Amino acid sequence: MIPHYGTPASDRLNAATRYPGAIAALKSLRIELHTHRIYPEISYDEGQPRLVISTELTVWADREGMFFCWGTVHLEEPADHAPVDDLVKVARCIAERLGEHYAEPVNPS
Repeated sequence: MIPHYGTPASDRLNAATRYPGAIAALKSLRIELHTHRIYPEISYDEGQPRLVISTELTVWADREGMFFCWGTVHLEEPADHAPVDDLVKVARCIAERLGEHYAEPVNPS
């Protein structure tokens, strides 16, 4: 069954078919952010998928999933960026931007 246009299911389906590389990259980053006590969800409601960390920080990846960008406004400059290969570094930079409490990763016990 094809979801109705404009519904959350339609948004997810559209993103999955248009941005599979970006979704895979964001899922990997999301898992890495969990080590910093940051638990974002992937949002699909503006076309291109993104992680909404706070009202002042959002993270997105290019269509191919090669680079992360993060900034205050989705898809707008100025935004910091780094290659997806630097996953740990990107998570640390995002955590440091949120504050001292998030900067150091939690050691799994």
